[in-house]
Amino acid sequence: VLNTSALSDNIHFYKRAKSHFEEKQIIARNALPFIKNKTTMAADSSSTAMELLKLLKERNDLTLLTNSAEAFHELAQSEINVVSTGGELNKNTLSLQGRITKEIISRYHVDIMVMSCKGLDMQSGALDSNEAEAEIKKTMIRQAAEVALLVDHSKFDRKAFVQLVDFSHINYLITNKAPGAQWIAFCKENNIQLVY
Repeated sequence: VLNTSALSDNIHFYKRAKSHFEEKQIIARNALPFIKNKTTMAADSSSTAMELLKLLKERNDLTLLTNSAEAFHELAQSEINVVSTGGELNKNTLSLQGRITKEIISRYHVDIMVMSCKGLDMQSGALDSNEAEAEIKKTMIRQAAEVALLVDHSKFDRKAFVQLVDFSHINYLITNKAPGAQWIAFCKENNIQLVY
């Protein structure tokens, strides 16, 4: 079943940030160990990735590549070296998008990329609602040695409009609580480290 409410890319960042807020904080804490030994990372403009970035503010050995306008504001006084992707600002998602964004991302290689999505389906992979944002995430994935997908429990078995990536590109699936037994088995079969 297609969740048509996920078709809209006009949900403002701050409204998304409030949704499942406690779950996002748990996910961010669960993701921290996977960033510990990394010195370069990319992050999408998701509110879930933003919660992780807040926990990394004191890192003076980390370079972050991001298209998140909110991250520039949040990390302005942090120790992190922040690199902007440039591009056209989507005022609802507070993300930079477009051809320039993809070109700039392609110049860099990072240890890990962290992102979220609108839904997960065993056959289709990670799914999103905004095609322009999905294209940026795909470019980041290509430039990353590892990929961590940060999703709360509500995203499992949920479809969305655009296929983002299949599970062969995902190293870590980090969530807030144990998914169903089928998902646990699926991650094991596909060599995805499931963290909850």
